[in-house]
Formats: sequence, C-alpha cells, structure tokens
Amino acid sequence: MIDSYPGEWVEALLPNICTPKQWRTISTKELTKDGYVVYGANGTIGFYSAYTHEKPTLMVTCRGASCGNLHISVPYAYINGNAMALDNLPERFIQLKYLFYALKARGLDDAISGSAQPQITQQGLAEVNLPIAPFAEQRQIAAK
Repeated sequence: MIDSYPGEWVEALLPNICTPKQWRTISTKELTKDGYVVYGANGTIGFYSAYTHEKPTLMVTCRGASCGNLHISVPYAYINGNAMALDNLPERFIQLKYLFYALKARGLDDAISGSAQPQITQQGLAEVNLPIAPFAEQRQIAAK
C-alpha cells in the first residue's frame, strides 16, 4: 500500500492503492422503502437497514454489459456484490476523485474477463497499473 506522499509521479498497481472487494449481494426482496442507499452495478437500486461504507467510496461495475463503469457512493451506503468497492483508500495520499478520473481515463477493458457474461474480478484488477500524481496535483486534476 502507498504509505507516503508521492513527491513525483509514480506508477502503482491498484492493489497497492486500495483493496478491491465485493460485498454480500442484497436480494431485491431484502430492499426496504427507506434506510441507507444501496448501490448495484449501475447506481442506486433501493434502500437497506445497514450500510457497508461510512465514507464515499469508489466502485466499479463488475458484471454484465456495463462492466468497468465507475461510480462514487454517497456516505453511509451499502455497496452490493455486483459492484467492486475499492476499499481502504489511503486518503492522506490518494484523493478519491483523482482515483476516479485516473481509472476513467485509463479504462478497464483489459481487466474484463468472460465472453458470455463479462466480469471484473479482484484478480483482473490486480494487474491494473495507474499513474499517481503528487498530492497537490491530484487536487488540481480532480478539480478540472
């Protein structure tokens, strides 16, 4: 894991920046009329009585035609198993919005496997290499 401010641009594999994780999938029968927002593969799908993430979290759609799409959750949200949550981001060194834009610019086509049903796995994300800017530049890039 990155554990210091990058003083210059560096390359890092995604698992050295965060921990990709799929959480338990909530069935549609378990969704409620109110509570914490639940994110599926492509955004919000309902509400639930518990949350998995207290802070906004970057997630990657990991199944189906929209595989590789990126979303940022609201605080206190449940991220369903159809999206890969990029947990444990060291926000002292890597800005969430910077990571969002860096992954969006890079694309994740090379992390997608499967032919009939495209999917992204932890193994596929383990090979994703990203440029990491110095922290001050990350802020400027994310702001644009």
